Amino acid sequence: MDMPWISVIISFATGALTGALVTYFRHWLARRRQAEGRDFADRQERDRVRREHYARALSYERTKESLRGCDLSGQDLAGVYLAQADLHRANLSGADLAGANLQKANLIGADLSGADLSNARLAEAALEGANLEGATLHSADLEEANLAGASLKRADLREAVLEDTDLEWVDLEGAQLQGVYVKKANLHAAQLQGADLQGARLKGVDLTEARLEDANLEGADLRKTYLSGAHLRHARFDSSTSMPDGWESLVASR
Repeated sequence: MDMPWISVIISFATGALTGALVTYFRHWLARRRQAEGRDFADRQERDRVRREHYARALSYERTKESLRGCDLSGQDLAGVYLAQADLHRANLSGADLAGANLQKANLIGADLSGADLSNARLAEAALEGANLEGATLHSADLEEANLAGASLKRADLREAVLEDTDLEWVDLEGAQLQGVYVKKANLHAAQLQGADLQGARLKGVDLTEARLEDANLEGADLRKTYLSGAHLRHARFDSSTSMPDGWESLVASR
């Protein structure tokens, strides 16, 4: 084949390839701009919805409007009145709820991970299946609250009131429970591995089949607890730990 023809073919192929690449890049750029436009619009809509949900929460005491499924993550709700509010499956992760009134609130399945609930009133609240991992519940009132199946991993429950509280199957692994007062609570099959119960007072508490491996029980008073089938392997005791009579024959392992 003559050299001029080879040059023509190469030039034609190069031009066709360049044209195809330019066309592809233009289409890709257009699609990217469309996607960025959609993402921006979505963010704007999410922000609008969050502002609306926040306003509804702040005005709840007056309106009693449902907050079911609301996105209140990271919001400042300290001291807000939310008694009997419907917060079913609401997103309250990282929210500041310190001192808030959540008495008898419906928080079933709600996400409260990392939330600050110190000194909050949660008496008779429904918290079944709620996510409270890493939440701060220091000095919170949880009397007669239902937390069955909830996750409280690494939660801070120091000095919290847990009287007549339902904590069956709750996950309290690594939780801080120093000085907590637990009276007539149901902790059947609760996960308390690695939990810190120093100085905790437990009276009339059902700990049957509870997992207390590696838990810190120094100074804890468990004299009036039910420990049948409980697991206490590697749990830490000291001379001030008070256990019920005959507890060693009741536990599954020590």
